[in-house]
Amino acid sequence: MTTRRPLRVLMPRGLSRIAGQSGIGAAIRHQEQIVRSLGHEVVTSPLRPFDVMHLNTPFPDTLLLSWWARLRRRPVLMWAHSTEEDFRDSFTGANRIAPLFRRWIALLYRRGDAVITPTDYSRSLVSQPKYGIRRRIHVLSNGVDTSYFRPDPSARDRLRTSLGLPADTRVVMSVGIQMVRKGILDWVEVARQMPGVTFVWYGRTDPRLITKDVAAAIASAPSNCLFPGYVSAEVLRDAYAGCDAFCFLTKEETEGIVLLEALACGAPVLLRDIPIYHDWLPDGEVTHMVPGDGPAFPAAVREKLGALLSGDLADLTAAGRAAAEDVDLGRVAERLAGIYRAEGVQRKG
Repeated sequence: MTTRRPLRVLMPRGLSRIAGQSGIGAAIRHQEQIVRSLGHEVVTSPLRPFDVMHLNTPFPDTLLLSWWARLRRRPVLMWAHSTEEDFRDSFTGANRIAPLFRRWIALLYRRGDAVITPTDYSRSLVSQPKYGIRRRIHVLSNGVDTSYFRPDPSARDRLRTSLGLPADTRVVMSVGIQMVRKGILDWVEVARQMPGVTFVWYGRTDPRLITKDVAAAIASAPSNCLFPGYVSAEVLRDAYAGCDAFCFLTKEETEGIVLLEALACGAPVLLRDIPIYHDWLPDGEVTHMVPGDGPAFPAAVREKLGALLSGDLADLTAAGRAAAEDVDLGRVAERLAGIYRAEGVQRKG
């Protein structure tokens, strides 16, 4: 009987370091974790022997690395984290170049021997003819570590102490890069309409990339808005587990790792009702949602968020935790192993 030797999985560092504080950065860290949990070796230098290459970022070195893999006759698994839709309303000038960005990422995705994308919704986008992908497209969640992100009643006091707030303060939080697409303009306006609640936004954007409207919104935000910036996973876990609500008003996502983390920690969740979440995390069953956009949207959020904080809406935290457990990293690892088998990935030499 022969023992199958572990794969050498190349996950090159390169320009991916730029994405370290983004959702893609978190996805790469999750991949490293699940690859190791399967008993395989993570290789970070393309100059070392490897059996399969994982590529995740839309940066120029991704194209060069895909050529290198072809030269070495090694398969490339290309992760489709980004779409034209979620690029819009992001950084300064993004909307003008969104069609060019789509053509660029489509070129990258077509370089994969297989494409992996986190949700059925994102697969429906990248499988459109304008992307021109003819390889198999697998759906594999970025996952969440539900043993780390978990409910913790003691986090409530730690969160308020860390923020210098009284113990009885109601705290509503969100997480993400500060951009229009993430809903920060509406989020700040909701905070303005709820002065008795403290709103905390974790995450930051490079000042060189932040749009003028977002910069203005942050600068003029009311005193009940706090912006601690990018924080450690431990601080973020306490925030999820200790907040009164996770208010995620994003306008477009391919998954949303921070949402999975909030659900795993048992945070009551309020979302903008957008296509990706409508059927996956339905309103009144797994999360609470507010439909719409435009000038009336913040008032609608204020009304539903007020009902959530007052206990007038159903407690869905158990259902949220179950949804997170369905994409726990252990289950995602099993599904990745299935993709390796389906694509014939094996040890070379």
